[in-house]
Amino acid sequence: MALQAQHCLQLDNWLDSKWHGIALRDHFAKGEDGILYMDANSIGPMPINAPEKIQQFMDIGWRQMRRRGWTQLDWLKQPQTLGQDIAHLMGANKSVVRVADSTSINLYKLLSYGLGIQSPKRIIVIQRHVFPSNAYVAQGIEKSGQTQLRYIDDISELQNALAPQDVAVVALSHVDYRNSQRLNMEEINPMVHANGALSLWDLSHSVGAVRIDLEKTRSDMAVACGYKYLCGGPGAPSLMYVGSHLSNAHWPAICGWMGHSDTFAFDADYKKSSNMDQFLVGTPSVLANTSFSCATEIWRDVSVDQLNERHESLTQTLIQLLQEQCNEFELEISSPLVHAQRGGHVALRMDGAANMAQAMISKGVVLSARKPDSLRIGLHPLNTSHMDVWKVVSTLRDLLDTQEWRDPRFVASNI
Repeated sequence: MALQAQHCLQLDNWLDSKWHGIALRDHFAKGEDGILYMDANSIGPMPINAPEKIQQFMDIGWRQMRRRGWTQLDWLKQPQTLGQDIAHLMGANKSVVRVADSTSINLYKLLSYGLGIQSPKRIIVIQRHVFPSNAYVAQGIEKSGQTQLRYIDDISELQNALAPQDVAVVALSHVDYRNSQRLNMEEINPMVHANGALSLWDLSHSVGAVRIDLEKTRSDMAVACGYKYLCGGPGAPSLMYVGSHLSNAHWPAICGWMGHSDTFAFDADYKKSSNMDQFLVGTPSVLANTSFSCATEIWRDVSVDQLNERHESLTQTLIQLLQEQCNEFELEISSPLVHAQRGGHVALRMDGAANMAQAMISKGVVLSARKPDSLRIGLHPLNTSHMDVWKVVSTLRDLLDTQEWRDPRFVASNI
C-alpha cells in the first residue's frame, strides 16, 4: 500500500510511545523556521541547552575561575567522561573510549600504533575511494617510510589483499560516505585476524545512527567523528577506541603530557599511562568538550536498540516514498535497500546531484551532494520525523517534475 502523509504521522506517534513518552526531538533546538535539515551526516542538530552551558563556561569557567578550573571543574576529566557517556553507542566498554583531537589525528595515532604492534609487518590495506582525509593520513605515513599501502577498490578484494599475510593493519570505513554502504564487521574482523592483521574502523557515518558492536565483533581499534550524528557541534572532538587486549601493546605514536602516567609530575622523561589515557596528547579543548557534553547528556540515556529501530523506520520510509513517488525519473537509490547494510544516510545517484542539492536548499531542505553524482539525505534518528521525510520526498518530486532544478542559478561546482 502506498504511504500517505497520515501514515507518516501515525508512525511518529507510535515511535514516540516507544521512547517512554519522551519526545527526544525536544532536547534539540529548532532550526530556522520553515527549514528541514537532512544534513545530520554533515553536522547534527544543536542540543537545546548548548548556548546556556557554553555561556556558563565562559562566565564561570573562563572569566571567574581561570586556571582554578583545571582543579575545581571537570575539564581534565572530559576526555574520559565524554567517552564513557557514548561508549555504548559503539558497543564498547566505557574504559576504552576517549574523546580528543580530530578524526584525522586519531587515525594517525592508531595507524601508527597498529604498525608498531605489528612490526616488522609494514602493509596497511585501505579502500581506494575512502573519505579523502583517511587516505591522506595513510599516504603521509607511507611517505615517511613507515609503511606501504595496499589499496582495494571493493570489499570483495580484501581476502586477496590479505592472502600474503604480510598486512599489519586493515583500515576501513564502516560506512561509505557517498552511497552509505555499511560493511559487516562480524564477517570482516575474523578474516582480518585469521591473516594476522589488526582492524581499524572509521565509524563517522554510523555511530549515533545505527547499531555498532565493537566488542562483540572483536574489533581492534576505531575512530569516529563527533560532530555528525553525535551532535557535538561544528568541529567537535573525535572518538577513539582501542580494544583492551591492545592497550599496552606498544608505545603511543604521539607522546604528550596528558598521556603521561603522572601528568603533573613534570618528569623529564615520558612514562606512558597504562590505560587509554596514553592516547591523549595535549591540553583538552575545554570549550569544544563543553559543547560536546550537551549532546552526551542526551546520548547517555538512549537505548541503542531503540535508536537503531527508529533509524530503520525513518530510512525505510524514505526509501519506500522515493520508490513510490520518484520512480519515473532518472534517479537511482544507490544505498543498499536492506537496513543492516546501510549507514546513517540514504544516497541517490543522479546527473547534476550538486545542482539538485542547491535547488532543494532553495526550497527549504538542507542536504548535501558529493562528487561525482551522489545526493545524500542524512536523517537523524532523534531529531527527524516521518513527516519530515514525507515533505523532503514531496519537494524532491516537485523539482524533478517541473525540472526547476536545471535552472542555471543552481549550478554548483561543489557542496
